[in-house]
Amino acid sequence: MSDLPGPLAPTSTQTISGLYTESFVPAGTPRGVVLITHGYAEHCGRYHEVARVIVDAGWAVLSYDVRGHGKSPGQRGYIDRFSTYLADFAAMQAAARDLASAAAPMVLLGHSHGSLITLRALADEQPPRAAAAIVSSPFLALRLKIPAYRRALASVASRLAPKLSQPNALRVEDLTQDTAKQAERLADKLCFDVATARWFTEALAAQAYVFEHAGRIKLPTTWLVGHDDPIADPARSQAVAAKISGVNYHDLVGMRHEVFNEVERAKVFSELTKALAAAG
Repeated sequence: MSDLPGPLAPTSTQTISGLYTESFVPAGTPRGVVLITHGYAEHCGRYHEVARVIVDAGWAVLSYDVRGHGKSPGQRGYIDRFSTYLADFAAMQAAARDLASAAAPMVLLGHSHGSLITLRALADEQPPRAAAAIVSSPFLALRLKIPAYRRALASVASRLAPKLSQPNALRVEDLTQDTAKQAERLADKLCFDVATARWFTEALAAQAYVFEHAGRIKLPTTWLVGHDDPIADPARSQAVAAKISGVNYHDLVGMRHEVFNEVERAKVFSELTKALAAAG
């Protein structure tokens, strides 16, 4: 794996709007800025290799720990309303713009649940101002089988005990085939293994909204979808992407959920670099 870039340490870290953030700035004037929104049950510190790819392409990066994740406040995996994620997302966009000139393009990059946040914002009547979006294995529907009784329990608990936590059934083997990355995830104390009832029902509502209103998304989007993803359903990604014009869709055969952590992630990084070149 000698062609892999390796991780990049943040240029700086700070708290913005109550959330932990990491900034990465290239030498010279940035071509633009990329806002990274990580997936569920993880944190932005797992994207240092992705940040190096982006910085090597001449772009600045702002990544952040989503509320209820990593070093940001909130019960792990809990949100009362999905709109809170969207408000945080808007605040992070404003902060990201400070890393490049006002005229420089912004690209929104999300993985899994971060892709759901990104697409939900873009499908709104007043979407974010951005040059392009890149979504990795978007969490638009579960492929992972959840017993019917647990779905029913989550639905009832969302109203009566919204902070109720249950095991989220994520296995490192479902994320990536790279054994080193699996070991990193298992050792990472900032990752967690629960899901709350209210988060689950709010995520389902956001998924339905994106499916219904995907046609509103007008900016160029690059989709990096693990064909063999056992967690987020690739078929739903294809169905949503088909509603959007200007889609550059990559069906990554042989890859699981975390395509940025897969054994052959150099191919994914190459597509990421191409998408940035097209955006600015």
